Amino acid sequence: MTDSKKADLCDRMQTRERLKIEKPIVYNKFIELDAKLNKGEAPPPVIEIGYRYDCNLKCKHCFASLFDKKEKSLSLLDMKNLSEQANELGIYQFILQGGEPLYWPDFDDVVNAINPKEFYMGLVTNATLLNREKIIHLRNIGIDKIVMSLDSYDVDQFEGIRNRPGLFDHTIAMLLQAKEVGLRVVINTLATKQNVRDPQLLELVKFAEKHNIIVYVNFAAPIGNWEGRYDLLLDQDDADYIYNLNRQHEVIKRDIFPYMGIKVGCPAFREIVYITQYGDVLPCPFIHISVGNIFDEPLSRIIEKGMRVKWFKDRSQVCLACEDVNFIKNKISKTYGLPSPVSMHEIFTEDEFD
Repeated sequence: MTDSKKADLCDRMQTRERLKIEKPIVYNKFIELDAKLNKGEAPPPVIEIGYRYDCNLKCKHCFASLFDKKEKSLSLLDMKNLSEQANELGIYQFILQGGEPLYWPDFDDVVNAINPKEFYMGLVTNATLLNREKIIHLRNIGIDKIVMSLDSYDVDQFEGIRNRPGLFDHTIAMLLQAKEVGLRVVINTLATKQNVRDPQLLELVKFAEKHNIIVYVNFAAPIGNWEGRYDLLLDQDDADYIYNLNRQHEVIKRDIFPYMGIKVGCPAFREIVYITQYGDVLPCPFIHISVGNIFDEPLSRIIEKGMRVKWFKDRSQVCLACEDVNFIKNKISKTYGLPSPVSMHEIFTEDEFD
């Protein structure tokens, strides 16, 4: 076992020991999750949710602001109801996304409405609004994991750095301070055909290993502002390159191989569901096909419907949104030019439902 793998396992064990004291309900959920996995049973999905898409930045690859605006948006009461439904399903984790969650004026109220004593709570942030006081506050209100976006370990190559002097150094400082106060820390980095083999990725991995921080690599998907940009997609050789890095470095991961060298396949509707600001439930943040809306029916029924779609029922061994060329060109392409997200009944044919 490599030193990096030992370090990550130690970090996970320390997290559980903390949960055992601070969040015993969540700790027991993890124990139940272990039992399910040992019996070969499927775990409940993680809920990733964009409560609001307001943001203080305008990143060129962001898709969140392009969702079709609807009259009804999630409320704090909706979050409380969703939390209760999630508990009944045995769901153990919420991940708050945006936009920029720390830009929401009612962020603390959102966390409280979910009831963080009963869930492992993650936060995805661009880090611009963070300082040490804020990080300590997040820890105190129940945030367990913080995910910060960082697309290079070189100040000269960091996207947008020319327009925001000091952002790179600030993000690095916030990563280290979040680690110091006991949060589980993750870096989100974006890989495109153009940058995947850039030596800066290896520098980022070295930094992460030194400080025992996870690096999640997101592959470019041809959606949102990158609609139809197939030139950005990684090919099989590129995907193998990242996979081999995962086998060498435990800190670098993707959703389809969250553990060193172990591939689990596409997590859509199995390990992940994504809920938009307007209540639509999507297979993942990068597949803008709505399977249902929590304003109209229970989450459990929507998940059951999603798992009856053959694309999700028969787990793909690659990411549907960014690697499966058949799915991208025959399903995702159908969403182009339409209000987002698109109903699954406009995308899938009758023979694609079980």
